[in-house]
Amino acid sequence: MLRNYFKIAFRTLSKNRAYTAINIVGLSIGICACVVIYLLVSFELSHDTFHADKERIYRVVSHIGIAGETYKNSGVAAPLPWAAKREMTGAEVVSAFHVKYIDRVFVPLGNGKTKTIETGMGGWEPDKMGFIAADPQYFGVFKYGWLVGNPKQSLAEPFKVVLTESRAKVYFGDTPLDKIIGRTLRYADFGDTVTVSISGIVEDWKQNTDLHFTDFISLTTIQKTKWKDNAQFESWTSTNSSSQMFVKLAGNTTPRQVVAQLNAIKDKNIKDPADRKGRRFLLQPLADIHYNADFGGDYVRLAHLPTLYALMGVAGFLLLIAAINFINLATAQSARRAKEIGVRKVLGSSRAGLILQFMSEAFLIVFCAVLLSLLCVNPVLSAFKDFIPTGVEFHLLRPEILLFTLAITVAATFLSGFYPALVLSSYLPVLSLKGQTNAKGSQKAYLRKTLIVFQFSISTAFIMATIIVGTQINFMLGKNMGFKKDEIVHFETNWQDKSNRKRVLLNELRQLPEVEMASLSYSTPARQGYSTTTLTFNNGKKKLEVTAHQKSGDAEFVKLYGIKIVAGRNISDSDTIREFLINETFARQLGFKNPAQAIGQFLSMNENVKLPIVGVVADFHVQSLHTAIQPVFIASQNKYSTTISIRLRTKGRQVGDFKGAMAKVEGKWKKLFPGEKFQYAFFDATIAKFYENERKIARIVNTATFLAIFIACLGLFGLVTFTAEQRTKETGIRKILGASVSQIVALLSKDFLVLVLIAFVIAVPIAWYGMNRWLQDFAYRIEISWWVFALSGVVAVFIALLTVSFQAVKAALANPVKSLRSE
Repeated sequence: MLRNYFKIAFRTLSKNRAYTAINIVGLSIGICACVVIYLLVSFELSHDTFHADKERIYRVVSHIGIAGETYKNSGVAAPLPWAAKREMTGAEVVSAFHVKYIDRVFVPLGNGKTKTIETGMGGWEPDKMGFIAADPQYFGVFKYGWLVGNPKQSLAEPFKVVLTESRAKVYFGDTPLDKIIGRTLRYADFGDTVTVSISGIVEDWKQNTDLHFTDFISLTTIQKTKWKDNAQFESWTSTNSSSQMFVKLAGNTTPRQVVAQLNAIKDKNIKDPADRKGRRFLLQPLADIHYNADFGGDYVRLAHLPTLYALMGVAGFLLLIAAINFINLATAQSARRAKEIGVRKVLGSSRAGLILQFMSEAFLIVFCAVLLSLLCVNPVLSAFKDFIPTGVEFHLLRPEILLFTLAITVAATFLSGFYPALVLSSYLPVLSLKGQTNAKGSQKAYLRKTLIVFQFSISTAFIMATIIVGTQINFMLGKNMGFKKDEIVHFETNWQDKSNRKRVLLNELRQLPEVEMASLSYSTPARQGYSTTTLTFNNGKKKLEVTAHQKSGDAEFVKLYGIKIVAGRNISDSDTIREFLINETFARQLGFKNPAQAIGQFLSMNENVKLPIVGVVADFHVQSLHTAIQPVFIASQNKYSTTISIRLRTKGRQVGDFKGAMAKVEGKWKKLFPGEKFQYAFFDATIAKFYENERKIARIVNTATFLAIFIACLGLFGLVTFTAEQRTKETGIRKILGASVSQIVALLSKDFLVLVLIAFVIAVPIAWYGMNRWLQDFAYRIEISWWVFALSGVVAVFIALLTVSFQAVKAALANPVKSLRSE
């Protein structure tokens, strides 16, 4: 019986090729989108879900509120884990580790030969943060399979390291693992080299994780080397995101109990009352780390949950729009199949049998669409490779992929075929054999119109979202941030280099004719990370504390970046901080209505040292436009400056001149920093990275808009084609009675255009609400203007008119003699 159903279904679909092609193409797009988005979403949602007792594992994070400002940090004060191990109860395991920025690894091979491994961490990408200095308890919180070594002993002593199996192969090739134990490695932390011996090898985790570490150096190694200078093991008021702490709670302990103990330990060790009150430690669940941008972490590649939810919504809408096409076209053709249904019922077919027949037709179309969509998955992944994270792959034979494919096939078949099957099987045989149905034509038309309105409401809302997202991104990239960002290149020098080479390089760069200006600073005016310091101002009446963003640069820093001085003078070069430039917002927080009033006043970085304000600069952004402008001070601190910025002379020069200029800059670098890699970045590109998530959202919305419109227009095209066929004789009669081509086109088009206009009216409040919510994340945003909706409506009507008019014009131009000959 099933074989017969599919044979008849195949013949029916072959006879109606246009109807079949429209449904297969539309459904394949929706199904392909579902599969691709399933791969991405399931990948992101699977991070660190495999750990034993994962619900009891927490990261300790810092919440710092000083002078009315709130900051969150994924790290903790470095002494906290040691104190917690001694004094805290209720935790099964307490572990600490420091993320290490290793730029090169030297592997002694014997016979005086050494292999050098470049880690590729010049940009400090989260996915490449493979090096940590960890205590033995790390392996008590997170379980590994041990191939060689002991989890309790391998990191118990200084100058020891545990490797993952894959990392050991990178260093030593196919050398047996037991022969690697005792071999040495030298880690170069941007100039400072530490030698360690290998004490253990563990299996790599196969599952998705943010803890993608490969080299576990014993934490006590830091205390025995120069690395301790940056670890700040004695400071309770310094918080660095590299200093991480994890706890696994005992079964009967609540997070609140542990948080109370951690903050009690902090209160006991911080002497300053304001500092003690402003700092709190919190517990962040392991499951939250991959998604929480408030804390993030140096080693974590964050996933944006709203984007994932948006993707799931897009996939659902695309599949639904394609299913609507099927429903519309199937019910539109009901009159054609009325006699077939009547004959089948007279010959004994039950309603259940007819439903099964029509569902087999739907299944056949969906099956073909699934096959086509699966062929498109890998090309789509390649096309979006800059959006898709590493590790997202499509393997059809994986059980979860097969299960999802089966589920989407069943869902698409039911969604597309069930309602048409229910309607068609309900026809009464007496009416069906007369070419009539027991369902009123107005009811079927009402359903089709409703579904068309739904399709175009979604498509029009996507058009509006595309315009608004694109306008906001252009606004952010084009907004004056208070400094110049074009024609500026910057690069980093070794922060541990205490020699005079940076100053020598700076002076040599200034001599190049291609370089207009060069500056040495701690960072650029704006970047992803930031540094803040609390300054104190005492005007004799009251003491004010202001937490401000700190920018360190030489006297050329303000000039090179075009930061405007509105009062006073520029800072002078100095190795240590001697005077301040503050921004207008800082001056207002100090109580000065006029920036000039702040000149000559004193600020304290601690109670004993007061330094003068020598100038006030115009406000500029140190972060993205998500954040309002905050207090900023600039001071010269050349001793700790590591960033060299150069402004190139570009007027009248070609692209080749730029390459030549950077070749000269690199030559100067290699002369003074031999063996160190030269990597530079354009400052405008650095600013553009602020809005990477917005760019991804824009690409999602643009793609979804195109696909939604394309699928909706496919369905509209099919309906117009069918309507034109139904009204062939009517149009022939109208032409004979004198109707013009334009009148015939208007006759066939107006009903559909009215539906598109209704869809536009429905889409406006939906798009306005959704995009207004999205724009609330920005401190500086566009206003949603009326022209956005007007333009969207014009575009939607134009696309619909273009789709409809093709078939309408074709019908209007047909010879009326041919259409009436059969009468």
